Amino acid sequence: MRTRSLAALACCGALFGLSYVLVRLVAPVLGPVGVTVGRTLVGGTALFALARARRQSLRGPGPLAYLMLGALSAAIPFSLISVATLRLGAGTSAVLNASAPMFALLIDSVRRRRRPRWAQLTGLGLASAGVLTVMGARGLRLSTSDFDGVAAGLAGAAVFAYAGFFAADRFAKVPPLAVAAGQQLAGCALLLAVLPIVPPTARIHTSDLGVLAVLGLLGSALAYLLFYWLIGREGPAWAANVNLLVPVFGVGWGWALLAEPIPSVSLVGMLVTVAGLALVLRPEPAAR
Repeated sequence: MRTRSLAALACCGALFGLSYVLVRLVAPVLGPVGVTVGRTLVGGTALFALARARRQSLRGPGPLAYLMLGALSAAIPFSLISVATLRLGAGTSAVLNASAPMFALLIDSVRRRRRPRWAQLTGLGLASAGVLTVMGARGLRLSTSDFDGVAAGLAGAAVFAYAGFFAADRFAKVPPLAVAAGQQLAGCALLLAVLPIVPPTARIHTSDLGVLAVLGLLGSALAYLLFYWLIGREGPAWAANVNLLVPVFGVGWGWALLAEPIPSVSLVGMLVTVAGLALVLRPEPAAR
């Protein structure tokens, strides 16, 4: 039933949105690379242990394919989004990251050699307007001197969108648990070599490790497990729409955990985002 997919999409968006809040807490201490290495190490190890407990093999297309998936879905987009966040701020980078469904729709249209439906385009435009409204109330800023940050944010969203199609093509017969575990560990291995160049910037406390553990278990392990399950069930273009929910849930988690206020205009933007997403996810009418 599509109801299970919609529930998984909402849960995945909530977990990725929670990641924004948790990264905001530990990034000043660990740095963007240190946070990514830590979360992928925790998440990958937990998923690997779960796969072993269920006696699921991580064998798939091969180590190179796992490294490619780790680079496309974790190492490269996370690094580019970190650059965008440092240059533009969290609000603008979140909006740029929400462009991933547009890139996914474009890639899907080229692969299928079929134009997107008007309902999809209208829904994407409406949902994007809602995201802009939500983040605009939180101090969205952009100037002509921030071109490199914009380019990094858009490039990160495009790479993340393509990663879904790469996973669908190369890991179609691999269980989502094995894909998520291999992807996390591969992304960690790739960024581990960069960590000495960009080390943690402050002293690490026990509370920071606790936040990192939650980030790895929920924002990496469980979130990506749901994401790859959605790719296998609904396809990469459909699953990419989770990025439209991430900023909305990020604002909600900021209010719940950090007592950040939510202006009334942000609530309107959330409703607009959900309405646009409903158009995007509406099933295609049956052919006559």
